[in-house]
Amino acid sequence: MNFQEQIKQGIPSILPTAKPYPADANRAPKRKDILSSEEKQLAVRNALRYFPKEWHQELATEFAQELKDFGRIYMYRFKPCYHMKARSISDYPAKCQQAAAIMLMVENNLDPAVAQHPEELITYGGNGAVFQNWAQYILAMKYLSEMESDQTLHYTQDTLWGYSRHQKMHRV
Repeated sequence: MNFQEQIKQGIPSILPTAKPYPADANRAPKRKDILSSEEKQLAVRNALRYFPKEWHQELATEFAQELKDFGRIYMYRFKPCYHMKARSISDYPAKCQQAAAIMLMVENNLDPAVAQHPEELITYGGNGAVFQNWAQYILAMKYLSEMESDQTLHYTQDTLWGYSRHQKMHRV
């Protein structure tokens, strides 16, 4: 599958193979273990909302381990296999140039030559995360690829929640 097809796919239809965390990655400091057992279970349940139920058992174990090891759930198995970098704007599978420009900026910020901790989606300052996890990244890129020039993609750190139409609104 090429770059454009991967962007347009969003969450894959087949569960990707788990990936080892790169040994040479510039790691963000581990977050303090301050969540109660119930809060950790809630964090895992919230992380599973992006995925089909048949994947939940396998992913729940993996996400709980990520939370224990890193203090966050990054969903690393969903990190795209393509190199993060700013490409030519025409390389992005977008319906409008505004959406392609946003995709370019996101990828530029996650380029390992630019980002502070790119594997963990942290661009600068130790806490400037572009997204909380890789599922949010792949969903945002998919939605941006579908966005029309008169639409705005609504996004919060918790969720991507759709489009609204107005020519003079911001795109994201």
